[in-house]
Amino acid sequence: MDPTIRIALIILIPLIISLVVCLIFRSQMKTARIARTADNYIPMDGFNLKVQIDTFLYRTTSSRRINTQPNKR
Repeated sequence: MDPTIRIALIILIPLIISLVVCLIFRSQMKTARIARTADNYIPMDGFNLKVQIDTFLYRTTSSRRINTQPNKR
């Protein structure tokens, strides 16, 4: 068999199989919809925040010299 045809088959067959698998998975995702609000995730009695803690992963500080001499014009 011609090497060009073998390379084309080696590339095309897995590509076709993966396309079929992706299309099957996509057809099963009928429940996924874009939501404009978070109403589906908030309980009917409201949201109760029990712990109020901020967790910072990084700390960035900046400094600059304050000029204590009056401006001379």
